[in-house]
Amino acid sequence: MSTSTDKVKGYLQRNWLKLGLALILLFIFMKKDLSFRINLNSPVRMQQAPPQPSAPARQQQKAPPPERYTENTPQQTAATELPATERFDFSSPPGSRRGLLAVDRLEQVDDEKIRAYIQRFDRVAVSEQKKFGIPASITIGNALLHSLAGTSDLADAGANNHFALRCSPNWQGAQRTYEAQCYRVYENAWTSFRDHSFFITTGSFAPLRQLSDTDYKGWAEALEKRNFSQEKNLARQLVRVIEMYGLQELDRR
Repeated sequence: MSTSTDKVKGYLQRNWLKLGLALILLFIFMKKDLSFRINLNSPVRMQQAPPQPSAPARQQQKAPPPERYTENTPQQTAATELPATERFDFSSPPGSRRGLLAVDRLEQVDDEKIRAYIQRFDRVAVSEQKKFGIPASITIGNALLHSLAGTSDLADAGANNHFALRCSPNWQGAQRTYEAQCYRVYENAWTSFRDHSFFITTGSFAPLRQLSDTDYKGWAEALEKRNFSQEKNLARQLVRVIEMYGLQELDRR
């Protein structure tokens, strides 16, 4: 037993340096392995992106004022007679040649554009006839004469005013100035047609609702008599346009 112990002691004495180095290397290896295992077992922290600043609340845009139709204006009653300067004026609409009748200016417009305009709005006119009793031919005839089949500045420049309806003192909607005159501005063509219907069936024009919705000649004469516009011979011009394009057929739909 003592012999074996002596051999071990002798071996250790001869190789103590190698054994020491081996222990040191073993210690270093075990330390690295332990650190590696600890890192594997630790939860990984994902790098979070810095929080984005919340976008400022959008400022609420002010909604445009609602369309104020003629029948909604508080100052106009059946007994009120609007001055001629507040009525439709076809005598010199913006962008037109002065001195010519509206029907003459209309005849200078390409016939295809006129036909397309009628086709675009004939259903609107028929719908207004059913609601207000206005002959569809009168509505389309007025629109054709005023807007020159939608080619006039008022109808084609964003104002959507197909009847050259000027601003009145109680008009609360959008407006635009053409040739030093204030005209109503509409959101779209439909609202222009609707305000036209209100205008010629209320106030001093209210008695026209007693006329037949197929009597376009009676309507044309009544509009001229009540100074619907400053256009000369308005009734004759309306009848001419209506019969030229067969608009009276719309009244029977």
